[in-house]
Amino acid sequence: MRVRDAQPEDNAALVDLASRCAMDGDLSLCIDRRPDFFALNRIGGDGWRVGVVDGDDGPIACVAAALRPAFVDGRPALLGYVGDLKVHPAHRRRGAARVLARWAQAAARELAGPDAPLIGTVLAGNDAVEMLRRQVEPGVRRRATIRSHSIDLLTRRRIPPSGLTVSVAEPADEPDMVELWRRLAAFRQFAPVCDSFPMARPGLEYLLARRPGGELAGFVGLWNQHGIKQMRVTGYSPRMAAVRAVFNVAAPLLRVPGLPRTGGELSYRTVANPCAPDAATLRFLLRHACNRLHGLHSFLTVGLDVRDPLSRALTGLRAQPTDVDLLVLGGPADRGTPVHFEIATV
Repeated sequence: MRVRDAQPEDNAALVDLASRCAMDGDLSLCIDRRPDFFALNRIGGDGWRVGVVDGDDGPIACVAAALRPAFVDGRPALLGYVGDLKVHPAHRRRGAARVLARWAQAAARELAGPDAPLIGTVLAGNDAVEMLRRQVEPGVRRRATIRSHSIDLLTRRRIPPSGLTVSVAEPADEPDMVELWRRLAAFRQFAPVCDSFPMARPGLEYLLARRPGGELAGFVGLWNQHGIKQMRVTGYSPRMAAVRAVFNVAAPLLRVPGLPRTGGELSYRTVANPCAPDAATLRFLLRHACNRLHGLHSFLTVGLDVRDPLSRALTGLRAQPTDVDLLVLGGPADRGTPVHFEIATV
């Protein structure tokens, strides 16, 4: 098996491949990357490559490697990201994943440097990763569990008085956002180094929380990613089927989108760049975000390290959890520092 770099003409085959690779769980999903498979790669990394393995009729498997400036032990550094490992169901257990994992490791080292840490994610409980760790790179370790919290938007949320005010970010707010991000993100391992925040990106807006004197207290991005990827339901567990039935009874009464049938597309937004000094500030922003999106979408999704004190912000928000393991090769030892990972870039 040989790996080659993907080309623009592979787009249709890679979009089809992504649609065939479901993430199984209580709510089983596949990521539909129409119309442009490579759009997410361009957004997610400063430098990137996509490797493919061909079958008789084109790509049957792929993987991506990217360069990402990030905070490592509180200082800006470079790390490599490995993701998008997909193998067509009809071609699994033939060695494609192993070959692609080796290619991605080499490609990420080439992009980020020979000593840079490498990170990747996989759905928790995926036994295939242990196989890859044994056969490809024994140094890979599970560094953290990133919990993706899906908050339902059935009802508006009560917002207790806090002294904070909320507004939608304008270009003039960007310097304050960059300064606050640098100050807070450095305390979270692998948080991206952000010198700007894209105010003009389609479907993305930021909510700011300010203190009475005007000081920026925190912010969250609310990203509608429909233009670059869609989440399609491939199945419901018995428990989630019951949740769907209850949700869909209430949805028309509350004027919110219901949960789709199998094959349908979820209506949701993803939190990007959550930035807050404490759980209370993040909870305040998330409640405002839920109210802003009520009636427009079914869910708001935010990903946080389960050890992160900010995760207490989700208490009482009726969030459905999905756990993802963050894998690391190289880099500093785990000293208990919370990890930051942008689930919007997966």
